[in-house]
Order: sequence, then C-alpha cells, then structure tokens
Amino acid sequence: MEKTKNKKVGLLVGAGALAGISFILLNPKAKGKVKDTSKNAKDSVVSYTQKIKDDPNGTKQYIVENAKQTLSSAQQALERVQDVWDNEGQEIKETAKNIVEDTKELGDHAKDAKEGMKDVKSDMNEAKNTAMETGKKMKKDSKSKRSSNETDHHVLDEPINKM
Repeated sequence: MEKTKNKKVGLLVGAGALAGISFILLNPKAKGKVKDTSKNAKDSVVSYTQKIKDDPNGTKQYIVENAKQTLSSAQQALERVQDVWDNEGQEIKETAKNIVEDTKELGDHAKDAKEGMKDVKSDMNEAKNTAMETGKKMKKDSKSKRSSNETDHHVLDEPINKM
C-alpha cells in the first residue's frame, strides 16, 4: 500500500514538473527569462572557476578572509544584541516593575478617593436634611404666628362694659 502511495506521489510530482516545463516552453517571456538566468548562472560559474584555476591560493585566502570577516561581523552583532538585551532588558524589567507598583498605588488612591467621596456624600445628605428640617420649622413658625390673634393692639380678656 505504501509503494502505491509513493508511486502516486512520484507521478504527481513528475506531472507537475512536466506542466511547469511546458508552460515555460510555451510562454515566450518565461522562456526568455529562464534562458537569461541560466546563461548568467553559467557565466558566473565559469568566471569563478577561472579565478580558482588562475590563483587557487589567492582565491582560497579571499574566501577564508571573507568568511572570517562575516563571522566577525556576526559576532559583533550578536554581542550588541546581548548588550542591548542585558542593559535595556533590565531597564525594561525595572520600568515594568515600577508601572506595576504605580498602578497598585494609583488603585489605593482611587479607593481612598472613593471612600472620601462617600463621606462627602453622607455629609451633603446630612446638610440637606438639616436645611430641609430648618426650612420646615421656619415655615411652621411663620404659619403659627400668622394664625394667632396677635396684633399691634393690646386686647384685654375682660369685657369693656364691666362697670
């Protein structure tokens, strides 16, 4: 069963390659591009091979120096990354820690402010109630003074014709 699966996969890969090649051969732009790329690759290989034949030690030395320089550059970049990670990473950690502490402190201040506002609300309600009671009392006193028989004249409780 596994062999038939492998055969099917092989046939599909072959069919795909054949379709791709057919497309390239039928499409003039793609055909020209493949031709140019192949020619450039061939020229590069021939040129490189010729350099190696002409000066094998010099080419070897050039490749070794280029590899060393590349390795050195990569090493420096890695060291810079490590320095940034060590220094800036620690600073970021400290900043994050400070943010967490400040946030907690801010939460505590908000709780305190909320409690203070509850006290203010309670005091305001008490002042409102006191003012309303005072207003009611003043209104009541005002009504009772108007309804009493008090006048500017002196009224005697004795009858006038008493003689």
